Amino acid sequence: MTETIKGSVVFITGATGAIAQALIAELKARGAAKIYAAARDISALAVSDDLLPIKMDVASDEDVARAASRASGVTLLINNAGVNHNTAFMLAPDLAFARDEMEINYLAPLRVTRAFAPILIKNRGAVLNLLTILARVNLPFMGSYCASKAAGLSMTQGLRGDLAPEGVRVVAALPGAIDTRMTAVLTIPKMTTAEAAAEILDGFERGEEEIYVGEMARGLAQGLTEDPKAVERRLASPG
Repeated sequence: MTETIKGSVVFITGATGAIAQALIAELKARGAAKIYAAARDISALAVSDDLLPIKMDVASDEDVARAASRASGVTLLINNAGVNHNTAFMLAPDLAFARDEMEINYLAPLRVTRAFAPILIKNRGAVLNLLTILARVNLPFMGSYCASKAAGLSMTQGLRGDLAPEGVRVVAALPGAIDTRMTAVLTIPKMTTAEAAAEILDGFERGEEEIYVGEMARGLAQGLTEDPKAVERRLASPG
C-alpha cells in the first residue's frame, strides 16, 4: 500500500482551491512524481513536467470516467473538492443547499473513488479523503455541511473495509478550522493552508487512518472521547 509521497502519482480534485494548492506545493516538495490537478475550471492551472491539469466536474459520471481513463498510473487519490453553504438547517430557504453539500461532499468522492478503484488496486495505492473534525460532531451554524461530512466519514470507513483487502489504503483527514474562503465568516483561530497541508501529509506518511489536523481538531477529538454530549452542547451554543 502507498505510504510515502516520494515517487507517487497523485490525482487531486478541487485543485484550484486554497487547501489543494497548499497540498500540491507540499506534494511537490516531498517528491511526488506527477500530479493530476482536476477542477471544473483549469484556466488558472499551468501545465508543467510534474503537474497536469484535467478539466473535470466531480458531479459528472462522464467527466470522472474520462479522467480515470487518462490517469492510469495514479497511486494516490486525494478527494479534496468540497462545498459549504454555512447555513443552519432551519435557516436554509429550502433543501437546495443540503442537496448540493451532499452531492459534492459525499456522492462525489464516492463517485471518484469507484472510478479510480481498479487503478488503485492495480497500483496498490491509497485514497485520502479531506473531511473535517465536524464530521464527528455537528456545528448547527453549518448543519447540513457537517451532516454531509459525517456521511463522508462513514463512506471512508466503508470503503476501507472494501478496499483494504485489495491492498488499498483509505485515509480520512479531519482538520479543524483552516484559513480559506470557506471559513471567512468564522472569527476563531485558524491554521494556515500550508500548516494544514504539512500535517495532513505527515499523518499520511506515518500510516494514520484518521489524521486529526491542528490543535482544534485534536482537542475536539479528545473531548468527544471523554464527554461527547458536552462537546455537542458546546457547539450548539458556541457563544
